[in-house]
Amino acid sequence: MTASRTRGPYVKGVERREQILRTALEVFSEGGYHRSSLKEIARRVGVTEPTLFHYFGSKEALLAAVLAARDERTGEVVDAGDVLDGLLAATRRNVGTPDLVRLYATTSAEATEPGHAAHDWFRDRYASVRQEIAERLADRVPADADPEWVARILIAVMDGLQIQWLLDRDVDMVGDMERLAAALLPDA
Repeated sequence: MTASRTRGPYVKGVERREQILRTALEVFSEGGYHRSSLKEIARRVGVTEPTLFHYFGSKEALLAAVLAARDERTGEVVDAGDVLDGLLAATRRNVGTPDLVRLYATTSAEATEPGHAAHDWFRDRYASVRQEIAERLADRVPADADPEWVARILIAVMDGLQIQWLLDRDVDMVGDMERLAAALLPDA
């Protein structure tokens, strides 16, 4: 067997998986998790529902893969050397990815229900991002400020600004985050 024959099915599988993820992102962004159906995702991709199950096993697994892909595409907030630069870079990226912002906002609200497929994912993600930001801010916040509180406020404001921006694109998420960072960490 030649190398191209060996790689062909694998490459097609990877491409199909990416196509499913992109389509699922669109469908979940439009209707949220509960109002979105695998039937609609399969229809848009041009495959059967069993094909979706072949790649992802369940609707919950597909949602988890879409959320993970969202993080990969947008990058973690804390990847940058400076945590504030990372937050601002993430905010700038979000302006260019309204579907991802909508998916995140919609699904995070739905996931407040303990039985939701993404409940644990969001709870764990918020905890890890909050901890990472707090650790990286520990020696930068004023002496009377709690780094975990500052991290929680930064995340809350960022999420809230995203919702306002989804409703009104005149909201200046980047400018507002820059002003908040300057107010919370005046020496940064």
